[in-house]
Amino acid sequence: MDLDYFIKKDQIIKLKSTEKQNVLRELIEKLAELELLDNKERFYAQVIHRESLENTALGNGFAIPHTRTESVDRFISILGIHEDGVDYNSDDITPVNFILLSIFPARMSTTYLYFIGMMARIFSNNEKKHLLEDARTPAKIHAVLKKEAESYFESISDLENIPVDTPDSLASVPSSDVDMLIRLDRLYKMFDSGDKSDKLKKKIINIKKLIDNRSLTYYERMRKKRSNPFSIVEKDACSGCHMDIPPVYLKQIKDQEGISLCTHCGRFLIIV
Repeated sequence: MDLDYFIKKDQIIKLKSTEKQNVLRELIEKLAELELLDNKERFYAQVIHRESLENTALGNGFAIPHTRTESVDRFISILGIHEDGVDYNSDDITPVNFILLSIFPARMSTTYLYFIGMMARIFSNNEKKHLLEDARTPAKIHAVLKKEAESYFESISDLENIPVDTPDSLASVPSSDVDMLIRLDRLYKMFDSGDKSDKLKKKIINIKKLIDNRSLTYYERMRKKRSNPFSIVEKDACSGCHMDIPPVYLKQIKDQEGISLCTHCGRFLIIV
């Protein structure tokens, strides 16, 4: 999938503000300037409210302020870069240099989580983060991210077709469970990367309690077989195994509210 689906070159800017709230306003105003938002005050208030509920700094100099709202009908994002760093009250007490702000409708929550999973993986890698820091200009940063995004999608695509049993019973499980599973997957990746803190372990335990047992069991099995158990439906094909999805099944996926699985590789399918 092309990075431009989520964020284009002109949606990467150098930040001037040094305070968190002013930085968020600066990002919102740029989106309004690009004519991607029609009421910057309303969206600023929504982002600030969401931020008041939970700090969105992920650590390693990366933050993901966001809001889910029915006031937009598409996925909107912007990346701000601050060379000196902004005090974001991060858990790791590290100034934030990269702030990725996203605004999206509720129906695209799963798409957002997938996107953030990819970006978090890029920014949590110190080598890749140094490449972005050395890029300096928005155009060069976009080029680096574009290349890393392509590499990410290639890395999660298993070209070999490993047979997987896909239980039909998951079709009756609410699609909201996919959101929870992606959140769980992101926490597991943090754990696998070396974060063994009690705080992270508690988050994993708590989110598992919210997921349907059939979905959780299947996810745990898929996690052992795939580097990424999730796949985006792109050009009527699974981006994980690159196999075409039959038109009849594609229509069922779009119409149903339950979880959908790729019949070839078994990944959880995400419609964008």
